Amino acid sequence: MTTKMTTAIFFAVFFLSVISLWGTEYYVDSEFGNDTNIGTTPATAWKSLKAVNNADIKPGDSVRFKRGGHWRGQLVPQSGEEERPVVYTSYGDFDNEKPKLLGSVPLNKSTDWIDEGNYLWSTRPDTVHAGNIVSQFTELVWGLHREGEAKAERKIVAPPSKYAGKKEYQIVCFATGAAPNHIQFIVAGFPVEAEKYYLLRFAAKTTKPFPITTAAFSEPASPWTGLGSAIQLPVEIGTEWAEQEILFCCKTDHPNARFTISLGQVLPQDSVFSFIPIELREATVESNGINTDVGNIILDGNKAGFKKWTREDLKIQNDFWYEMKTNRVFFFSNENPATLYKNIEAALHRHIVSHNCSRYVHFIDLDLRYGAAHGLGGTKAEHCVYRDLDISWIGGADQYREGGQGRRVRFGNGIEFWSDAADCLVEHCRLWEIYDAALTNQGNGVNQQRNIVYRNNIIWNCEYSFEYWNRGPESVTDHILFENNSCFNAGFGWGHVQRPDKNGRHLMVYVNSAKTENFIIRNNLFCKATESCVRFDADFRNGLTMDNNIYWQETDKPVFQWFKERYGVDRFTDYQNEIGLDKNSKLQKMDPKKFIEQK
Repeated sequence: MTTKMTTAIFFAVFFLSVISLWGTEYYVDSEFGNDTNIGTTPATAWKSLKAVNNADIKPGDSVRFKRGGHWRGQLVPQSGEEERPVVYTSYGDFDNEKPKLLGSVPLNKSTDWIDEGNYLWSTRPDTVHAGNIVSQFTELVWGLHREGEAKAERKIVAPPSKYAGKKEYQIVCFATGAAPNHIQFIVAGFPVEAEKYYLLRFAAKTTKPFPITTAAFSEPASPWTGLGSAIQLPVEIGTEWAEQEILFCCKTDHPNARFTISLGQVLPQDSVFSFIPIELREATVESNGINTDVGNIILDGNKAGFKKWTREDLKIQNDFWYEMKTNRVFFFSNENPATLYKNIEAALHRHIVSHNCSRYVHFIDLDLRYGAAHGLGGTKAEHCVYRDLDISWIGGADQYREGGQGRRVRFGNGIEFWSDAADCLVEHCRLWEIYDAALTNQGNGVNQQRNIVYRNNIIWNCEYSFEYWNRGPESVTDHILFENNSCFNAGFGWGHVQRPDKNGRHLMVYVNSAKTENFIIRNNLFCKATESCVRFDADFRNGLTMDNNIYWQETDKPVFQWFKERYGVDRFTDYQNEIGLDKNSKLQKMDPKKFIEQK
């Protein structure tokens, strides 16, 4: 296939108008807007992300956020159609900053912190008030799902007399499985509303003690899109009957929600878990807004707190620990943190924009920052455009929400296309200070990733500038283009010093078993990395083109790592000859500061 033909395939899907002429324009003003407005003019603008997420946005419509404003929470975009995309963008004076979408909670007031003594300061605990009962909930029947190597069965028995009229479920576990989702205890068919809290009350016991660590609201069918997350976990289940509570924060309306308790890995083999659902109630919570893991604390916009896994680990200034059971942050400081720093942002475990199942959506001229998961994350994004975005201070959350008790894995990418994704363009974006990768497409299981273009972006101070892997021999990766991007200082960001697996690379290719073809990396600048500019742990050279790139690296660091083989600046031609990539690429020997000025 010729370069012209390949390029034509890449870009054919992108000749779409940015804003359809017949669509409705909606305006959002964080200072003067009002959610009771109709939103169709700057004078009648909405105020909140809730209004945006709940609005009936149709193909061809656009949502414009006012420059100079900021919004906290998660944007959940709605899909458009071919030639009628939905556009999320800005309006207003271009002398003002881009509109900011923040995935954080501010902790700037001295009253936000409680002195615990011994240089420890904590955020204030939530106060929960139970409200109306969700009447349908107690009539529903719970089911059991098993997969992988897990083996378990469900029984319904007569409950103790104290709970007469209710159902007692017994889960008998023969094999616990290798992942939380391998045993799922499920109920579905009840309504939930966005921005509401729900309190599940139940009685439980077990023959072998274990903690419930994972529970969530989701849609009742594939792709099981999350509707809300549990807080105040884990819940310890003991050998005697005890009444327990799990609090949930709901982010999306749904008339037929599903509730899942994940028991894989935690429910012991040869145990019996007894469970009696008592009620589900709406709840109100007096809260500072911390309702999930805090993955990073950004101080005055230029410094990161150091996340620790236990309270005992807090030993020096700016160490912090998130206590999952109470949703509190503990911070080591010589004095009240709010007197030391003017701006304290606690980044939460959620994507700032969930582009899950988004189709024909354009994101243009927005500033995403202070989120502890991904800037934009989700699966099955198709025909989407990401243009002129600023994405910074992203990642660091506890990926599996195990609170340091199990896998201590932190994560967070700028823009991630997870598993199935197709016909997407990322261009003219700036990305910096990101825990993992600035840009990435990756996946697991059977999936297809096709026609994803990254071009003309500027990236600096991220652990990886670009990361790729896709696993499963039945999976396909086809037509990926990474072109004309300027990448600086991989591994020099806030997260590198906190990582147990320091791995600063501009291009990171992990183990990859998918069929991978037409993967092109060309005309990029890769300047300076803590470990190496490029690392490959997979060989798909028959489907890979790397060419016309420019590299600059310190003389004592590798430029390339091909599996275990490392090539320093003195072996650049060896790499070209032995590996067969980058035939027309160059090693820049000029001082990087002068080179950047020249560029």
